[in-house]
Amino acid sequence: MTGSTTAPAAALNTTMRHFVTGVTVLTCGSPAEAEGVTVSTLTTIPGDPPMVCVALRQGSRGLKSLLAAETFVANGLAADHEWLAHHFARRRRPKGLAQLAPRTWAEPSPNGAPRLQGAVSWLECRLERTVAAGDHELVMARVLTGAATVGAPLVNFAGVLHPGPSSVPHAVNRAHPTNPERKQ
Repeated sequence: MTGSTTAPAAALNTTMRHFVTGVTVLTCGSPAEAEGVTVSTLTTIPGDPPMVCVALRQGSRGLKSLLAAETFVANGLAADHEWLAHHFARRRRPKGLAQLAPRTWAEPSPNGAPRLQGAVSWLECRLERTVAAGDHELVMARVLTGAATVGAPLVNFAGVLHPGPSSVPHAVNRAHPTNPERKQ
């Protein structure tokens, strides 16, 4: 292949929105200063140690809050949490737990970061490093703890929020993984 062509940025951004992503709200801070930011760029990195990576716009309120916090929680939103995604995407909103009804908040994470009630999953994370990436910062964080529940997540496809498929409860036996094709 000879030569190089670059698609216009607007066309690339439209194409990139056609990758299905989960919708996550990152929460951090004290009860009086609690902050949250909606993202659809969270990537989990399994391994030792388990980590997450998320892209946040440089200079944004969400990035500033995460950088100032000791820990934060990645809340995987449930399908009926579209309103929370919109709330935490707004630039102008109050700070602190009082910005939402008390029933919206779950018990804090083990290290005290605010969590959202009804999330299909949550991970408590500690910032490890950031890397500049265009007009964003990639935030890499170590996963400290977390949990998942049965339910349908909220997903983003082509710039529109949709309910994802429901998960089903399952048990994992690490010593003897289930393989339906294996003869007993």
